[in-house]
Amino acid sequence: MRVLLLLLAMGLLAPPLPAGARCLTLEAEGGPVASTRVEDGDEVRLRFLHSLWGSPVEEDFRITGEGLELVRLRYAERRLVEFYGHEAARRDGDWWVVEGDRRHFRALTLRANRESRMQLSVGAEKIPLWTLAASAGPIRLTVIACGDGTSPGEADGRAGRDP
Repeated sequence: MRVLLLLLAMGLLAPPLPAGARCLTLEAEGGPVASTRVEDGDEVRLRFLHSLWGSPVEEDFRITGEGLELVRLRYAERRLVEFYGHEAARRDGDWWVVEGDRRHFRALTLRANRESRMQLSVGAEKIPLWTLAASAGPIRLTVIACGDGTSPGEADGRAGRDP
């Protein structure tokens, strides 16, 4: 529940980012902890276990010039759809799917801990966020122009890929 509230609270509109290479960056209290190169239109997924019921939740976002656009929410249990007050959800296999409202987020501030098993998926890459934050501290997720202090090669290197 806290994660969704944080996501909603961080929904500040910002001017579009400059054209060119973009990097999805993760920062914890000590500074940057991970970065990966992304392109407009790429989708990323935040997956975690709900803090009250322990059931899986997935939040899908698309990279845009404004940061992250909410595409869809996926819940393993119908009661989560009802808990968050969504009026329309469709069944898709084992999931209850709610289409996103296309809200844009310049940044997301997340709290990841061992119990949440929160992970970020960018393409085939999976980043376990609960291992990056010291003592369940906040992790800030942002989309920036790679030229803002991070080259595409640096971003790839931090993500464990060859530049």
